[in-house]
Amino acid sequence: MAIRRLSYRLGKEPDTGAAALFPPDPDDPQLCAHEGQLRGAVARVMGAPPPSGDAGSELSYSLLPDGGRLLCAALPGRRVEALHLSADTPGPGPVWPIDTWRSESWAGERTESESLSLGSGFVESELPVPEAHFDRELLVTFARERADRVAPFLADVRRLFEDPAGRQIVLVEDDSETVARWIALACASLPEAYVSALTFTTWTADPRRAPQRIIGIGPDAEFDRSDDAVVEYLYRVHDGTGVGPESPPTEPDAWARLTAERWLTGNPPRPPRGAVTGPEGPFALIPLVAGAFQGSVGGGQEVEGAGDAGSAGNAGGADGAESTGGTEVVDSAGLTGLRGDTLHAVLEAFTHSVARGEADDRTLAELDRLCRGLDGDQALAARPLALALVRHRLDACRGSGALPDLAAFEGLPLGQEAWRELREEYGDRADDALRARLRDPVSTWTEPLRLALAVGADGGPGLDKAMERLADALLHPERRDCTQAVQVLAELDHTPLTRRVLRLLIANFTERKLDRLRALADSPQGDWLRRNIDDAPLTVRLAAAAAYWHGPPDRLRGVELFERLTEFLPARGIEDVRTLNLLWRLVWRNDPPDRAEQPRVARLCTPRLIIEADLGRRIMGWLKEPDRCDRELVDFARAMCEDSKLGAQDRDTAELLVIAQDLADGRLAVSKLSVDRLRELKRKVSPLGMVLRKGVEERVGRALAGANPLDVCEAHGLDILIAAGPDLLGAYRAHLLEEPTRDRLERELPNCPAELAAYYHVWRPRRRHGVSTGWRDVAAELLDQVLAPVLAHLDDHRLGQVATVLQREGQDVQEWTAWRHRVAQEQS
Repeated sequence: MAIRRLSYRLGKEPDTGAAALFPPDPDDPQLCAHEGQLRGAVARVMGAPPPSGDAGSELSYSLLPDGGRLLCAALPGRRVEALHLSADTPGPGPVWPIDTWRSESWAGERTESESLSLGSGFVESELPVPEAHFDRELLVTFARERADRVAPFLADVRRLFEDPAGRQIVLVEDDSETVARWIALACASLPEAYVSALTFTTWTADPRRAPQRIIGIGPDAEFDRSDDAVVEYLYRVHDGTGVGPESPPTEPDAWARLTAERWLTGNPPRPPRGAVTGPEGPFALIPLVAGAFQGSVGGGQEVEGAGDAGSAGNAGGADGAESTGGTEVVDSAGLTGLRGDTLHAVLEAFTHSVARGEADDRTLAELDRLCRGLDGDQALAARPLALALVRHRLDACRGSGALPDLAAFEGLPLGQEAWRELREEYGDRADDALRARLRDPVSTWTEPLRLALAVGADGGPGLDKAMERLADALLHPERRDCTQAVQVLAELDHTPLTRRVLRLLIANFTERKLDRLRALADSPQGDWLRRNIDDAPLTVRLAAAAAYWHGPPDRLRGVELFERLTEFLPARGIEDVRTLNLLWRLVWRNDPPDRAEQPRVARLCTPRLIIEADLGRRIMGWLKEPDRCDRELVDFARAMCEDSKLGAQDRDTAELLVIAQDLADGRLAVSKLSVDRLRELKRKVSPLGMVLRKGVEERVGRALAGANPLDVCEAHGLDILIAAGPDLLGAYRAHLLEEPTRDRLERELPNCPAELAAYYHVWRPRRRHGVSTGWRDVAAELLDQVLAPVLAHLDDHRLGQVATVLQREGQDVQEWTAWRHRVAQEQS
């Protein structure tokens, strides 16, 4: 290894007058075996400065054909300082070449000019001292002031290394300091190994002769920026003077965009130090997203500490802190601020890297972690990357036949379209693998099911069969398979699968299956069922609730349980036949409810629904022996009349109550036909229970009292009255003695001689056999209280009309006349 420090001054050749470099002391030449060759190299890389005037402030860094490096500084006073590092001499730091710009150490007088051989390190006095002209804060400010130009410039810098024979970069600025900052920005963004190959000159008057990769020129340099051939084919020109285009358009470059974003957001990149061996190469994006580069990306070596002493511009540290070894930590914060094309370019680069198989296991893990931390637009943009990661995992398992742990896919931003693609590509394979495992015990199905569910193998025969087998196992709680099925479903904890299995419990539903559901709820596996009851169909929820409330502490039975189960129903009431049959089976199986419970059962639904469910015959006891004969009972009897399976006597009982109610309501006229049917039904169903008998007679009594007396006579209603019991007579009497009825008759009967005669005929005294004492009393009272007051409104003409009607009907007119005179005497 060797390092040489050489000094020159600008002068003219005595013979030709051409500009040349001369040692400061011609009588004491610099001691260097190759000093002549180096002087020529210095002259070439300096761009042959003119012999007149100062060389200005210029720094150049070049590579020599033998692999050596040459750092030259043109100083005021027509002085030129050069530093030569041999090919086998390591570089002192990642940004050291450009950070010696304007270093005061260049101006120091040389007291010794001999070549030095170096051992394990540099002799500090032989090197120009970095003075941290370009610290990170300054470069952040510089980048923000030129935000639109940073990414295109970095993209061209990267292109220099991907195509060494490519075009040089020309920076056109008003001063060399701006050029130096652009170069410093490039050095702070590149990996250390690449910085040593980034040649540059901060200022030259003749860019066509400059061999460096980055060339800085002023606006007056001999360089035609308007020549299309120059800017499109020979150079990449970045013009900051405002005269030409600021930066040429470039192809999307994820590394450049993300690195530029790091500078603009105030979180500069931290390039890796040492050799770059990672699978993604020196321009890897994961360290940028991680926000902290590590030494030897992908290699796992320990990283060196922060930059060398005096080199605050060293990008190896993290804001002055030491770098740490180990794996980068990638999270969504690494993409903060990225939107639009930049975000898509970065994620697309990651996606291609995964798809091409260039990412190692650690990189894949970092990308997986990155995807899980995204949300919103960033998660949407990361869907292709997430899909590539899943495909890589699945393809890696294809050859071995192993099934991946698909729980790892949960949380990745996979959209519906991605899942559709996965189903098309991997669904059949996952379903086949699952179907093959169904021959094994149920307890081994967890992972095959997880895979099938993760790739969405819906509708596949394997998944369908597995769900059927799980449902069948649950319906046999006495078997070991039931315990294993619950264990598998609990381990998967997959709500859609659990919901589908629970729905299968009621497929091809039978009463026997309902009994098994209740047995499942009663078994130790019932705890799992109750934990998932919200996802179960109504039938399963009802069976589980019936089993739970039947046991301690509630111990509900019969109608109490029946009513409690209705709380699960949408309207807290039974509205369809299927639900009614379901509840009936859960509570009473095939038995009827207790007699005392039957009215309450009917009230919880409707009589019509009970008949439609073919359950009416099981509560006929309510009709035969009711607690009270009310409208609900009549509605039930009316519905039962339409039950084709009802027995003859039960049907007659129901019809009797219905006819009595219809006669009382006026829906059915009092006629010979209706009264004959009523009397026939009473004869058939006799004897009736006390409550039902009373209800029927009260309704018949009201019907006869409210009917036209002519119809009562025509229908032989009188035959019913004269032999009636107290219930019928009481209802008959009460209706006619009501004040509104009496007022109406007193008002209407004087103009209705036929009706008045009919009332007298019905109520006149009778002593013949078959007339009950009760009827004699009621008839006498009605004659006195209802009909007698009407007589005061009858004149001779109307009295004659009544007598004519009685005579025509074969009634005893003399009896009528005698009663009328007796009433008149009593009233006078």
